[in-house]
Amino acid sequence: MVPRRPCDPPASARQADSASKSARAQDASRDLLTAGPRVSFARVAREADVSTWFVYNNPTVKAVIRDAMSDQAQHGMEAAAVPRPERATPASVHTDLALAREEIQELKRECGTLKRRVQLALGAEIDNVAQADLVNRIQDLEHQNQALARDLTEARIRAEGLAKQREESEETIASLRLAPRKSMRAGP
Repeated sequence: MVPRRPCDPPASARQADSASKSARAQDASRDLLTAGPRVSFARVAREADVSTWFVYNNPTVKAVIRDAMSDQAQHGMEAAAVPRPERATPASVHTDLALAREEIQELKRECGTLKRRVQLALGAEIDNVAQADLVNRIQDLEHQNQALARDLTEARIRAEGLAKQREESEETIASLRLAPRKSMRAGP
């Protein structure tokens, strides 16, 4: 025996559900037989609101449906009356053709109008997107330009400072070169 899980419905509930489905399917089969439409497994399942698997795999329901199908085959089914088509005259065919041609021309004009409207709308949409993208790109370039201008100013200030340091260093080196000469001349 398979252990029952807490989420499984009790066996009595499953049996009651199966009995209810079986009764609905049998009633649907009998109703279809008396009403006249062709009885089939799929139609009975649809009418009884059960699955086709159920009607094929429930032996009682399957037997009832097979009996109903054989009864229909033996007694014959009444076919639905099909209206006879009226005979068309050449003049009516020409009139229909002319009307169809006019309708086709009207539809072509309407299609062309709609195509132009869609093209204009898409063009405007693309233009709006392009303008927005260009505005964003210009703003980005302006920010980059400002950042580069600040960097250039800072670089010039550093270059001027380094140039002053170089001049001071050159003066210091020149004075250091002169110092040993002075000391040699002043010597003993």
